[in-house]
Amino acid sequence: MQRPHRRLAKRLALAAGLLLAPVVVAHGRVWLDDGAPSESVGSPGEGRLRHGHPIPPSGPGHVTYSYLGASLGRQYVHGAVRDVLLEAFAARAAERPGRRFVVGEAGWPRGGPFWPHRSHENGLSVDIFVPLRDSAGRPADVPTYPWNQLGYGVELDAAGRRGDLTLDFDDLARLLSALEEKARSKRLRIQRILIAPEYVPLLLASPAGRELGALSRAIVRVPVWWRHDEHVHIDFALGAR
Repeated sequence: MQRPHRRLAKRLALAAGLLLAPVVVAHGRVWLDDGAPSESVGSPGEGRLRHGHPIPPSGPGHVTYSYLGASLGRQYVHGAVRDVLLEAFAARAAERPGRRFVVGEAGWPRGGPFWPHRSHENGLSVDIFVPLRDSAGRPADVPTYPWNQLGYGVELDAAGRRGDLTLDFDDLARLLSALEEKARSKRLRIQRILIAPEYVPLLLASPAGRELGALSRAIVRVPVWWRHDEHVHIDFALGAR
């Protein structure tokens, strides 16, 4: 379980980031999509982005965590990453009607430091809230409201449960496979996947998780500064394997 002081730090960090976002926007950090090809420079932890493209706030199989966050310019990525996401979300929605994925924070239009995150700087990173299912097995979303830090303050237990909701590890594994498949067609690959370490065995034991193959090596198995229980963080890399 996440320690109390880490939970508090997690909530304070995101709350402060959202409060500061309008200040950053006021200083000219948000641009419209100019349609030009993207260029990623540097690494997720120290980089920038040229010609970033916004993730549409809604579409087949997905919805934004916050229309405010989207309007503030916090959901920009490399154009190829945007296309991979949209294709994978649509494919999963077609295979499982009713399933949609909640897209979290991604990055600024020009990349660079993206507080409170420690990465998301070169347009190749994205947060996706974990898919849930209710007690009847129906698809459900992580709730994203101002009072739970737009979803980032939600806490799941060591088995991925929250009340009558449970993390759908099989649906998550199927999404990861779809993202990897679509990434290859765009000459991208998934470089790193962050999720709560206690969830890794549960993810890999799911029916689709057992089929992840080489992609499973991208999953980080040790704790990082953020527990990643309510969302999975994905870093893409340019160049297919």
